[in-house]
Amino acid sequence: MLGVKNALPARREILEFEVEQLRKLLLDATWTAAGIGRHQLEVNHWTLEMGGHCRTGLEDNVRWDKDTLAKSNAQLVERVAALCAEYGRPVASTKEARGILGL
Repeated sequence: MLGVKNALPARREILEFEVEQLRKLLLDATWTAAGIGRHQLEVNHWTLEMGGHCRTGLEDNVRWDKDTLAKSNAQLVERVAALCAEYGRPVASTKEARGILGL
């Protein structure tokens, strides 16, 4: 998680370093990044561009933008699903997500 007070700041070079180290240790590992609060959408963009999976929702961010509260988790999920298309990334079905996670 990036952007958490007293933890890691939401900086792309930090995420890039973490992913680079993960790939050195576990070549085939899947990974997810989460931006907290105002950093959520920015981290979603970075994550999709870098090949990771996104976390989004009201548990990490209650705002749609600076001035507007999100209407629901669904609204935030729909935004990330639309972003997936921008980056040529398919949205996983429930079954596919369970497979990715090994559940």
